[in-house]
Amino acid sequence: KESLARELARMNLPLNFYTQMYWKIDLHNLMHFLTLRADSHAQYEIRVYADVMLKLLERWVPYTYEAYMQYRKEGARLSKNGLETVKKLLKNQKVTQEESGMSKREWDEFSELLDLSS
Repeated sequence: KESLARELARMNLPLNFYTQMYWKIDLHNLMHFLTLRADSHAQYEIRVYADVMLKLLERWVPYTYEAYMQYRKEGARLSKNGLETVKKLLKNQKVTQEESGMSKREWDEFSELLDLSS
């Protein structure tokens, strides 16, 4: 019996048909997914979905959720150049974008992150 896979057959259905989905994932990869999909750059529909999932995560594993929010979602990662620039700024040294070795985009994101005036 040859037939078309459900995933392929579904593309011909009108948009108002309900579908079911099963998803298996570990906690680490779920949090990575939420980091990407709850970001302001993600599409609106997937952001709403991720925001609901974040609320479920908070109820399911509250301590992990708190650590995730503090270190990943509301924390920041710096490049090597960004870290070196922070060290210079902490020593009250003035640093320009050109001296930092960062691209303009990275410098703008860095400046916004640290609330630096241009």
